[in-house]
Amino acid sequence: MLTEPWINCELADGSEKLLGIRDIFDGQHEVRSIRGDSPTQNYAVLRVLLAIFWRAHHPETLVRPGQTFTYAGWFEARLKELGGPDQLVSEYLDEYQDRFDLLHPEKPFMQVADLRTSKDSRFPVQRIIPEAEDEYFTMRAGEARESLDLAEAARWLIYAQAYDYSGIKSGAVGDARVKGGRGYPIGTGWTGRTGGTLVVGKNLRETLLLNTTQKALTDTNDRPVWERNQDTAAERHVDKPEGAGETAGPQGPSDLATWQGRRVRLFVEDGRVTAVLVSNGDRIPDAGANVLDDPMTPYRFSKNQSKGGKVVHYAQPFDPNRTMWRSLEPLISLDRDPGFDGKNVAPIRPRNLSQLAEIAEDVEMPPVLDIQMVSVSYGPQDSSVATVITGRIDLPVALLEPEAADLRAEVIDAAASTRDAAIALGQFAGHLLEAAGGMYEFQPDPTDGILADIEPRFVTWLGKLDPDDTDRQISDWQVEVREQILERAAELMRGAGPKALVGREISSGPDGAGTRILSAGSAYRMLQGRLRKILHRIDDTDDTED
Repeated sequence: MLTEPWINCELADGSEKLLGIRDIFDGQHEVRSIRGDSPTQNYAVLRVLLAIFWRAHHPETLVRPGQTFTYAGWFEARLKELGGPDQLVSEYLDEYQDRFDLLHPEKPFMQVADLRTSKDSRFPVQRIIPEAEDEYFTMRAGEARESLDLAEAARWLIYAQAYDYSGIKSGAVGDARVKGGRGYPIGTGWTGRTGGTLVVGKNLRETLLLNTTQKALTDTNDRPVWERNQDTAAERHVDKPEGAGETAGPQGPSDLATWQGRRVRLFVEDGRVTAVLVSNGDRIPDAGANVLDDPMTPYRFSKNQSKGGKVVHYAQPFDPNRTMWRSLEPLISLDRDPGFDGKNVAPIRPRNLSQLAEIAEDVEMPPVLDIQMVSVSYGPQDSSVATVITGRIDLPVALLEPEAADLRAEVIDAAASTRDAAIALGQFAGHLLEAAGGMYEFQPDPTDGILADIEPRFVTWLGKLDPDDTDRQISDWQVEVREQILERAAELMRGAGPKALVGREISSGPDGAGTRILSAGSAYRMLQGRLRKILHRIDDTDDTED
């Protein structure tokens, strides 16, 4: 895996090429990004590269007595070296080269060489591609349908360790948790529990640097899988901890980026993976409560689990519905921001974003960060992959700085008012049904549709946000929202039919004793009134309602 090509990369000229791990860091290839078989696979593979980068540069943080490691200085120095070979990574890979062999007879990468069940079961290769178990192989034929080449198998192996769904697994011989030949559910892979938040640079090497936090560099107890003792079928050293990186719980960012939630064995014939075995691996303690060392996810506060003065947070995946609108607050908020207190506890922002904001005054960096969001939504009991969630958002560094609490409140309010205006459109559509003779029922499709259509405009608006001209920019944004909502409302009216245009008499008043005429026109006027209240930052001199 160090020298054999297996990572599908997009180069600076737009072409694609398979590269090995050493190729990424040797300075001979300008890699723009990873372009593998799915966004989640790309993210999982990138986190393996991050763990390599973090651990390779860890020795630079071990300064002499009397000296102090300065993260901003380290970051700036590495930024200037991105075009050349990374000698520290090369030396680090030399030290652990035997652990990056997919077919090693004793220590195969992210596998257990002698993993087996009591019946010596094997399963089709589709088993390690859960997000596409049904569809991915329908496009294939012959050998490609029944097996994987080693490069693709390596990519899907890393994916499976990161995102494998929960449910009953094959019971491995040597795992004390097995009952009746079955391994009972221990939850999804760690990365599947998170809201993957990636700061994207102009090339892959810069992306790795932008997502490197001080803790990821300096944590002396942290160990990725290849620095630890070789796993067996059993859960990792639960009863007899053996020092740094060998205890049952996650030890740091690199440990979590390469967390071995499964024990896997790839079966190879004639240079192709023809079958696999997947059993339970290492369980995340307490369902992930206060596992806070992953620097690339927001964390949500759990009111139910926070008791007796103990505050509990869980990694927060992104919502599959209205992803950007519901993700903005956990991506930018800090606990000192307005609206948060002991009762309403703030989410925890991804550490990679906060780290960049903290050094922004000392280090030259882009004023706007390109953020890629990657997450998975699972089915019932997390026993299948339901949806892969992806998105992008531009976040000004100024918005993330600790002293920008008021600006963050303004942005969160702008997003909330946009959502509320879209909800008002769904209510309007429900009133059109009622005006045509039906029963009122909120219509989510117009709401979701307008939010999806307006999202790219909001992202553009956010990326151009000027802290010195916020009032005007928010007013301009709300004017645009109003125009879009009313334009969509007019389209709904045109399709509502003659009955809705004429309207009908409905009950009104607090006790329903009165009556009023509900028509498309009166529903439209109600919508206008709601928008005046919701979009209250519109400049009074700009009253251009239809």
